[in-house]
Amino acid sequence: MSQQTEMREIFTKPKLAALLTLGLAEFVRGSLLFFILPIYIRGVLQFSASVVGYAMAAHYTLDTSMRGPSGWLTDRFGQRKVAVTALSVGFIGLLLIARFRFDWSIILGSALLGLGMAAIWPAVVSRITGGLPASANATAMSGVMMAWLLGVGSGTVTMSFTLGRHVQSGFATLLLIWLVGIGLAALSLQRYRPEDHHRKRLGFRNIVSQVYSVRLLLPGIFVQTFIMGILMPVFVLYTQYDLGLSGKLYSALLVSAGAATVLFQLPVGRLVDRFGYKLFLMVGFGACAVLLTFVAHVHVLWMLFVGMIGVGASYSFILPSWNSVLAKSISAKRRAVMWGVFMTIEGLGMATGPLVGSWLWDRFLPSTPFFFAGVVLLVMMTFYGLAPIERGFDTANEQQSAGGQG
Repeated sequence: MSQQTEMREIFTKPKLAALLTLGLAEFVRGSLLFFILPIYIRGVLQFSASVVGYAMAAHYTLDTSMRGPSGWLTDRFGQRKVAVTALSVGFIGLLLIARFRFDWSIILGSALLGLGMAAIWPAVVSRITGGLPASANATAMSGVMMAWLLGVGSGTVTMSFTLGRHVQSGFATLLLIWLVGIGLAALSLQRYRPEDHHRKRLGFRNIVSQVYSVRLLLPGIFVQTFIMGILMPVFVLYTQYDLGLSGKLYSALLVSAGAATVLFQLPVGRLVDRFGYKLFLMVGFGACAVLLTFVAHVHVLWMLFVGMIGVGASYSFILPSWNSVLAKSISAKRRAVMWGVFMTIEGLGMATGPLVGSWLWDRFLPSTPFFFAGVVLLVMMTFYGLAPIERGFDTANEQQSAGGQG
């Protein structure tokens, strides 16, 4: 009974609405970038495939580069004002893509959508984790990860059934969903920050000082998305060309791994909050490394499914424990800007990972990217098993206490 009460305190109705805002935004992004846009650009407008690449590059460049500044603006002016403004800019981007049939309008619209996504993440994370004790951080961030995974996953999968061959109906659906997201953001995000008196402490030097204080965490932030980026371009090649699997089986493998990650998020988050992060982080890194090597060796379908489900489950150990570490290392008065900085580093990992994965695939064996990813994860497991990252918790607590007295 006490656990239920605690869960209600973590996920209040406004915070659930904020999570739904993030989920809807990710639904639109997943639908647009991974399903509608390629079909629209190639099948309807008859543009070259390079336009798809330019549109995605423009989107993720703005998304990655603006998360830090968006976090600073969120801490400075409040969650609601920044997020609603940015989401409105994203809506204009969607209109440009849907209404104008030019290559420049698609690229510009994708970039504006990236700007909207850059602002919603720091705002929602700040909203969800704000006001919670350190013992609830992993559970709260598990909710954020679930909203992200469910949003982008359902957007990519379900739009194929909704859309059919009518691209404009797909655009109309996405515009409506985005408008609902703007409304939810206006209702659920905070109009002003309770720590208003800390605004003068959001200077560049203070932010750099806090980033330096968590420098031991920066390799781990980069590596997690770097590993995903390595595997993204090569896993589809491995399953279809080396294993001879169909596109449907490839999708089923991704869904099984994603479902395992989503299902274990909250339970593992609760365990991390109760017993601490280290055991779960070490198990997650180690199991993921071993299972990636296992997947690279497997040629039996059911064993491949077991391996992918295991990878998804091990990732569900990494996410809540790692996000708990990050949340405990951030002082409340700079919560959004620091999450923005962290997410920018994550974006850099996601951007460079595919380059490394593709290079390893071309230069060496098809299994090499999987082995390389496993080795990097084992290095991270060893490093964070020994690194004194708990010192950052004390620093954040001291800064928060000092701020509360000021």
